[in-house]
Amino acid sequence: MKDIAELINAIAALAWPLIVGIVVWRLFPVIKEIARSRGFTVNIGGAELTVQEISEKLLESTAVIQGRLASAPPEEPEALPDRYLRRVLWVDDVPANNAYEVAQLEALGVEVIRALSTGEGMAALRGATVPFDAVISDMSREEDGFYNRDAGLDLAREMRGRGDDRPLFVYGSRRTLAREDEILAAGGNGVTYSPTTLLQMLRSVGRFPREENA
Repeated sequence: MKDIAELINAIAALAWPLIVGIVVWRLFPVIKEIARSRGFTVNIGGAELTVQEISEKLLESTAVIQGRLASAPPEEPEALPDRYLRRVLWVDDVPANNAYEVAQLEALGVEVIRALSTGEGMAALRGATVPFDAVISDMSREEDGFYNRDAGLDLAREMRGRGDDRPLFVYGSRRTLAREDEILAAGGNGVTYSPTTLLQMLRSVGRFPREENA
């Protein structure tokens, strides 16, 4: 449990009350699950991850927040959006890659629906009885038997071509940032590899339902 102790100490060093509340609230269910697990894997965000993988992800995410807070000048309190982010569609052919991020969103009261391909994603958008507030996609994925390095672009183009203007964020690796201009030109609203930045992007769409209780 050394990693968990380091995580708690890292959270305690944070200085921005709003972020502190959100971080503690969103990580508590994950920490609790790790602490009570007697095995080597834990079900997080609908995927089986090792305790080591989860601990590393938690520490990485918290380190990013600390670094940004240390370098950022004091700001006026941020104005909250006047709507809530209740439902998100996440398109990725390997759900385990973002299980931790899904767990964060669910802890904040956001329902996350998964799709494994561009086709599945578009079908989910068309058939949704409860509308999605935002869409997240990876950049590259296996589709129809081959590797499509432009899958995120294809999804953005299909959505915009059908008149769907919901916010679309591409969540990938550091290399994906080099294609930011392409993503924005295709109709995407942002690209990042950072869980913290992704949450900030989503929060610009709407408040998290459980944010006030954090």
